[in-house]
Amino acid sequence: MDQKERILAAGIDLFSTRSYHQTGIREITKQVEMPTGSFHYYFKNKEDFSAEVLNHFFKTEILPSFSEITRNPALNPKQKIMAYFSLRINRYTKSSTNSGTMWSCIMGNLGQDVAAQSEIIAVQLQKLTTDHLVPGLQKLVEQGQKEASIKCTIDAKVLASMIFNTYEGSMIQRKIERNDQPLRQFLNFIENLL
Repeated sequence: MDQKERILAAGIDLFSTRSYHQTGIREITKQVEMPTGSFHYYFKNKEDFSAEVLNHFFKTEILPSFSEITRNPALNPKQKIMAYFSLRINRYTKSSTNSGTMWSCIMGNLGQDVAAQSEIIAVQLQKLTTDHLVPGLQKLVEQGQKEASIKCTIDAKVLASMIFNTYEGSMIQRKIERNDQPLRQFLNFIENLL
């Protein structure tokens, strides 16, 4: 892993456990043991860094796991959706248990913290969710509705978007309640909805 990837990986960890405003450049560089001035060799500013962290997160965590699950011929489309969200939820609950810190999805964290004030971050989030992840879910919903593993008749595009939004909402509620019950409720809700 090169230096830039190490900084981006540190960004994933920090933005998974802290807000954008709680995470300073000095803290980021301290985590990877590099001089603060070196940060600007790779990134213009913290906003630019955050957009690149989102992209790195999508490429290293979201896309590989989603692709692996969707290519699994042993699972029907409903099972693929359930497996994907179960995997993501397990990632956060396991990380929280191991570190003692409440981990959450950085897309939701940065979306809540700064998307309304940052065009760069809003555009990056839009690209990753609305242009990539939600259409992937939509294809699974369409396939599931066609082959009847998904009984819900709500329009596939609307349903895919609402599944993702409900997931992010359950991550927020988890932070509020400081327990994993909202995530278990999400999985149960999606299982019954589909």
